[in-house]
Amino acid sequence: MPSQYDKRTLLWVYPERMSMCASPDKPLLSAAMGQQPSRYPAWFLRQAGRYLPEYQEIRKNLDFLDLCRNAEKAAEVTLQPLRRFDLDAAIIFSDILIPPAHMGMTLTFDKGHGPVLSHPVRSASDLKRLRLPDWEKDAPHTGQAITETLKGLTASQTMIGFAGAPFTVASYMIEGSGSRTFSEVKKLLFSEPQVFTGLLSMLAETTFEYLKMQVRAGAQALMLFDTWAGQLFAGDYRKYVVPTTEVLIRELQSLSVPLIYYSGQGGENLHEISSLQLDVVAVDWRTPMNRALSVLKDIGSPFKCIQGNMDPLLLSWGTEAAVRAAVRRIKAEASAAPAHIFNVGHGLLPTTSPKLLQIALDELRSPS
Repeated sequence: MPSQYDKRTLLWVYPERMSMCASPDKPLLSAAMGQQPSRYPAWFLRQAGRYLPEYQEIRKNLDFLDLCRNAEKAAEVTLQPLRRFDLDAAIIFSDILIPPAHMGMTLTFDKGHGPVLSHPVRSASDLKRLRLPDWEKDAPHTGQAITETLKGLTASQTMIGFAGAPFTVASYMIEGSGSRTFSEVKKLLFSEPQVFTGLLSMLAETTFEYLKMQVRAGAQALMLFDTWAGQLFAGDYRKYVVPTTEVLIRELQSLSVPLIYYSGQGGENLHEISSLQLDVVAVDWRTPMNRALSVLKDIGSPFKCIQGNMDPLLLSWGTEAAVRAAVRRIKAEASAAPAHIFNVGHGLLPTTSPKLLQIALDELRSPS
C-alpha cells in the first residue's frame, strides 16, 4: 500500500502498519497504538443513552430503531455526552444487530424482552435465505451519522465506529433473541458445524464491509464486540470461532485504523486470542486489569493497549470515595500496560449517575 496522508482519519498510513503514527493531539489514537498520549484518554461504553435526560427527550418521539436509522438524531445523541463530559472519543449510536436486519431478517425490540430477530438461522436452508448487504445503498444511515457527528468533535476527540463480532451476532441470529442457555447456538454447532461456520464466515464478510463503510464515512478507530464469546467451551471457541475472527481482524488491518476488541465477559477467552493481531484489548470488570495483562503477556499477544474496566454499577450506586478508589486501583493495575484507555468494563446503565461519572473523570485526571 503506498504511503499517503489521510486527512479524514488523521493517520499516517505506511506499507507496514507498525509504522502508523497517531496524531499527537488525539490521546485515544496515540494510546491505541501503544504510544504516550498527551493526556490520559477516557470514554465510556454506552456513554450516550438512557441515563441522560436529553436523550430521553429525543426518545419521546422516536423508538430505538428509528433513532438508529435517523442520521441527524443518531449524531445528536452521540454528541450529547461529549457536551457534558470531557471525553476523548465518541462512539456512534447504533446497535450490533443492524447487520442481520439488512441480511434478510426483521429486527424488533420488544419491551422487557430486548431484541428479536425473525426466522432464526437453524438450518442450511435458513442460511441460504440470507444475503450480503450493499451498505452504501441499503443502509447508509450509520455512515451518514458518523459524518454528521464529526462536525461536532474537537480536533482532540476520536470518532469510533463499531460492530458485533461474528459469533456474538450469530448467537442472536440463531437464537432469535437473547438467551441464557444458548441451547440453539450449541445445537447448531454440534449437529451442523458447517452451517454454523458458514454463518460466521458470512457475518465476517458482512462485518468487514460494514466497518469499511464506517471508516470511509470518517471513523478513526473501530471496536469489535464479542460479548457472548464466553458462552462456549474454550476448545470449541478456539476451533470454531477464532479462525473466522482472525480472518476478519486481518482484513480490518487493511483499513489502517486502530481496532479495540472485546473478548467477552469474564476474561477466560483472553487465553484463546493469542493468534489475533490486536491493537487494544477491552477488559470486562470481572477480571482485574493486572491479571488480564499477565495473561496477555503470557500468551504472547501483540496488543498495544488495554481498555477498561470499571464496574458500571459503581457509577450508579457507589459513593464518591468508592469511585475515586476504583479509578486509582484501575490506573495502578494498568500501569504495566504499554498504554491504557480508561473505560467501564461494559456499557453504562440507565441508572448511571452523571455526578459519579464526572467524579471518575476528575479522579482520573487528578495530578495526585
